[in-house]
Amino acid sequence: MRRCSILLLLFAACISPSMVERRVMLMGTSLDIAVEATDRAAGLAASERAVEALEAAEARLSTWRSDTELARLNHVPVGERQTLSPALASDLTAALQCARETDGAFNPAVGSLVRAWGLREGGRLPDPEQRSAAMADSRFEDLDLEAGAAVRRRPGLILEEGGFGKGAGLGEAIAALSILGIPRASLDLGGQVAVLGKGWLVPVADPRHRDRPAVALSIDGGSVSTSGNSERGIEVAGRKLGHILDPRTGEPVPDFGSLTVWAADPLRADCLSTGLYVLGPERALAWAAAHPDVEVLVLRPEGDRLRALASPGLKGKIRTLSPEVEIEFGGS
Repeated sequence: MRRCSILLLLFAACISPSMVERRVMLMGTSLDIAVEATDRAAGLAASERAVEALEAAEARLSTWRSDTELARLNHVPVGERQTLSPALASDLTAALQCARETDGAFNPAVGSLVRAWGLREGGRLPDPEQRSAAMADSRFEDLDLEAGAAVRRRPGLILEEGGFGKGAGLGEAIAALSILGIPRASLDLGGQVAVLGKGWLVPVADPRHRDRPAVALSIDGGSVSTSGNSERGIEVAGRKLGHILDPRTGEPVPDFGSLTVWAADPLRADCLSTGLYVLGPERALAWAAAHPDVEVLVLRPEGDRLRALASPGLKGKIRTLSPEVEIEFGGS
């Protein structure tokens, strides 16, 4: 992943001599940021504003801490109306919309399943009763959102920011840069990239070798988010498990490679890269064909080759960076 980040920054540096580049640790990962400005001082000031926006999102959404707004919402008594900040209300509204669009393949209320499988503690195998109870607690329909407030309808409902938190932060950072009049910028937060301005080449890693770029996408704004199980898989009782769960079955999703989504909104790209990975390559491409505001790229290892399956909207916008890659367009 690091090599891909460096490649993106090299593309940026070639475009403008006034590009300021930084690396910062945020949200448990690294942020590589490149900002084009009139001079270095202005670029550094703008990059700091983007970092502040991401820090604010982390302080609002992280469930690795107990003092954030989302963590507190997870402990509000059932039936009690909790007023939300405008930012959290917007985050959850967008996440729930993606849940509905994917028929629950993406689900921000998957926290009980994450706990049942012990994904934050090295992994475990829940018994059928534990898995069934966790699935019952993971219905996003049991969270009511209305007029800037939320009501939890089930005590075991746990909202999990892992599928939308980075996208929410990146969206706010890009918005902050736009307000400052920054014409071009790129932010790579742990592999999800958001860009401002036209003419960016965003590398996508080979799922077999995460430090090796396989293809590059040409994008004009928006965000590219990639999901896959190979990098964060775990092994429990001799069974290899992925960290992406299917909320509809309660089981980890089989590893088929990686799935990348482009969308104008970084939060939407973040949600959909998870949800469409759960659907699998063929259904994900069919879903993209019905949603022209979203593009999908699947990288699937097949022997010594890497098969790239792309939605038709990526024609002319994808280039190979390895002779092992074969590109096909489908889903139309």
